[in-house]
Amino acid sequence: MLKNFITIAIRSFFRQKFYSLINLIGLSTGLTCTLLIYLWVNDELAIDSYHKDSERIFRIVSNGFLDDGSVVTWTSTPGPLGDVIEESIPEVEWMGRTQRNGDQLFQLGEKNFLEKGVFGDPGLFRVLTFDITEGSLPPTTREKNWVAISQSLANKLFEGESAVGKSVRVSRQYDLTVSTVYADLRDNSSLHFDFVLPFEIYREERGAGFYWGNFDPELYLKLADGVQSQEAVDKINQLAQTFFPPEDKDAIKFYIQPFTDMYLYSGFENGLPVNGRIKYVQIFSVVAVFILLIACINFMNMATARAVVRAKEVGVRKVVGAHRINLILQFMGESMLLSAAAMALAIMFTLLILPVFNLLMVKHIELSFNNPILLISIALIVLITGLLAGSYPALFLSSYQPSRVLKGSIGQSLTGNSLRKSLVIFQFAITIVLVVSALVVFQQVEFIRDKNLGYKRDNVISFVTRGDIGNQFNAFKNELKQINGVKAVTRTDQSIVQVQNQTGSLNWPGRPANSQILFRTIVVDFDFLETMGFELTEGRFFSTQYNDTSNFVLTQKAVEVMGLTNPVGQKLSLWGNDGIVVGVVNDFHSRSLHEAIDPNIFLCKPNNTWRANILLESGNVMETVNQIEAVYKKFSPEYPFDYSFLDDDFERLYNNEKVAGRLSFTFTIMAIVISGLGLIGLAAYTAEKRKKEIGIRKTMGAAVSSIVTMITKDFVRLCVVAIVIGCPVAYYLMNSFLSGFAYHTAIGLSVFLYTIALILVFTLSVVITQVARAAMVNPVDVLRNE
Repeated sequence: MLKNFITIAIRSFFRQKFYSLINLIGLSTGLTCTLLIYLWVNDELAIDSYHKDSERIFRIVSNGFLDDGSVVTWTSTPGPLGDVIEESIPEVEWMGRTQRNGDQLFQLGEKNFLEKGVFGDPGLFRVLTFDITEGSLPPTTREKNWVAISQSLANKLFEGESAVGKSVRVSRQYDLTVSTVYADLRDNSSLHFDFVLPFEIYREERGAGFYWGNFDPELYLKLADGVQSQEAVDKINQLAQTFFPPEDKDAIKFYIQPFTDMYLYSGFENGLPVNGRIKYVQIFSVVAVFILLIACINFMNMATARAVVRAKEVGVRKVVGAHRINLILQFMGESMLLSAAAMALAIMFTLLILPVFNLLMVKHIELSFNNPILLISIALIVLITGLLAGSYPALFLSSYQPSRVLKGSIGQSLTGNSLRKSLVIFQFAITIVLVVSALVVFQQVEFIRDKNLGYKRDNVISFVTRGDIGNQFNAFKNELKQINGVKAVTRTDQSIVQVQNQTGSLNWPGRPANSQILFRTIVVDFDFLETMGFELTEGRFFSTQYNDTSNFVLTQKAVEVMGLTNPVGQKLSLWGNDGIVVGVVNDFHSRSLHEAIDPNIFLCKPNNTWRANILLESGNVMETVNQIEAVYKKFSPEYPFDYSFLDDDFERLYNNEKVAGRLSFTFTIMAIVISGLGLIGLAAYTAEKRKKEIGIRKTMGAAVSSIVTMITKDFVRLCVVAIVIGCPVAYYLMNSFLSGFAYHTAIGLSVFLYTIALILVFTLSVVITQVARAAMVNPVDVLRNE
């Protein structure tokens, strides 16, 4: 019987080559999209899941409760918190802190390498899973003479020789012994670093700044077996309250986040993780389902539209004794066979597309057939697709009564017009939602690029002043100013694109008691205003003519939240330094556009700055950069010149949105292609079904244009209904997407007009092409055949 089913299915395929190919290509395209999205989603969900006992690993985050009732969340924690947990919370088996320390210089003989890494506790290697390739885990005592390095760094430094027990110089001041070599952290890890320095070095460097009021390191825990996370964090919060200053009691609470959620749920609202990459995982999972539905709708539409062609076959088989269940199994088998063939094509297409897809998505995804979960998933997709695409046609075709079929009296009642129209409307509505979504994401990315941030970001390069540059910065700056393409030079204590430092310690006369107001703080030098293009709205900026190293400049937002009417001359106190406000500058975006503008405070302490920002003349920019590098090498020959453009730094804040944009564009095009294939088949069949009517009308003198219009308007009506349904749904979904940005584009009428125009033009061009071809046939030939 199985052989008979397959034989009939293959015969049916070749008997209707045109429509079968449309189904095959449409399904394979839909399955290719589904497979690509499945691989991407699976890769996203697998981030950080490889650690042993991952269900017991957590991250501590800090929630600050502000006066206006809002909650601000930091992924950093007070430095001493880890020590207290290690000593007093038995529910915690291991504790490990990390503190980013930027790029550090590793030196061995004549070799110099600038590498990215962290300070870390020895417990970090017990909390997380590191594949140790040489040596042993770092000592659990508070030693400061060890370093753990990745296999890549070990290969660079020791060129295949054993690294453990050998000394390496770090940052030109620490001679450390390699205790551990670990395999490079995996692609599906959210943490990436090539070395771990002892946390005790960071504690020593931080000095008096290592206290409960400074939130610096990230803190990871492995709970003891059987301990509930809420039980552990309750004890941590209770204990921590005894160490916070009186003004911060009950203003800070800690939240415990599963480590495997850290990557997907990086966004917090009201102290709880609610969004992040998971938003895109959910969106594109739905997109995959929608695209597969569009492909299945094509199959159902073509199967029901061609029902009359197979009606006689059904009638004959029922007369000779076939039961309905046999016919259902036959048609479902054909659907499954087509689904399997489409999946085979989809796998081939995926293998071809995957390298480009990885490049676009910045991933290292592989289609590995050694993965049993993948094989099961592919089988399930084939099964679900076959059931979705074949269930209704199978039930529909098997329901024919043989007496009516063989008499030729099935008419149009069994061709499923109402359902087919509903499916076409649904298909177009999905396509409209995808097109609108892609346009809105594109507009938001463009809005971000064009947004006035309140400072100059074009033609500004930024780099850390390493080596001896910090001690000789004035001489370094003077040489830079001799370069023709250099307009201005300044220094800050951090990147202006993503200001990290935040404080609630600012005091001023009239500040409400126990108020919780947070300010971003930026340390600058005297040339900051000129270089970065800020606008002075009141008073003056820092000047070498005054003793401004204890004074302040505020942004307009800071003046507003402080409630100052005459800010210039106002006395302030911060971190034990007393000074006055000398000026006010415009507000600016010191974080990404996902967040509202913060109140910012500028301090002038040139000796506490380490990041150079250089404004360049437009034109011959790279030539100027090369000249800057030459000066840099003169002052710091051991360090490579590692710079970036501020506009590139800014765009890196929106990598998630750019990935979403690429995915939206790619799969919207695919959805349009699949819809187009179905439309071609349906339009061709409609023209073929009505060829007798077309012949008679032409004989009676009807023009080709009127015949085309007559048939095309039915498809246009379906498009209009789909537009009425799809546009409101798209508006709702995109409005929800944009709500994740404090500053975003508006969903204008033009988005919907472009979408409507695209859908109508696309539909008309496909339908008119197919109908016009039928209308051009000689009516004599058509009527003779009929």
